[in-house]
Amino acid sequence: MKKIYFQPKGINPKYCEVGMISETDPEHIWYLDEPCEILISEVKIIPKEKVTYDKKQRLYIVTNVLYKKR
Repeated sequence: MKKIYFQPKGINPKYCEVGMISETDPEHIWYLDEPCEILISEVKIIPKEKVTYDKKQRLYIVTNVLYKKR
C-alpha cells in the first residue's frame, strides 16, 4: 500500500492528512496516525508533489496554496 495525502472537510487548506487505501476496502482511506477511516468521496486528494513534511511541527503542509482575499 502506498501513502495518499488528502484534506477532509473543515481542515485548513494549508495542511493535509496522510493515509492509505486498503486493497480489501478501496472505498475508504485509513489514517496512518489514527485508528480510523474516511470515505474517499468525502475528501480532496492532494498530489504528493505538493506536500512537504515539517519535522519540527510534525505536520504535512500543502505547498503552493492560493488564498482568497477577503
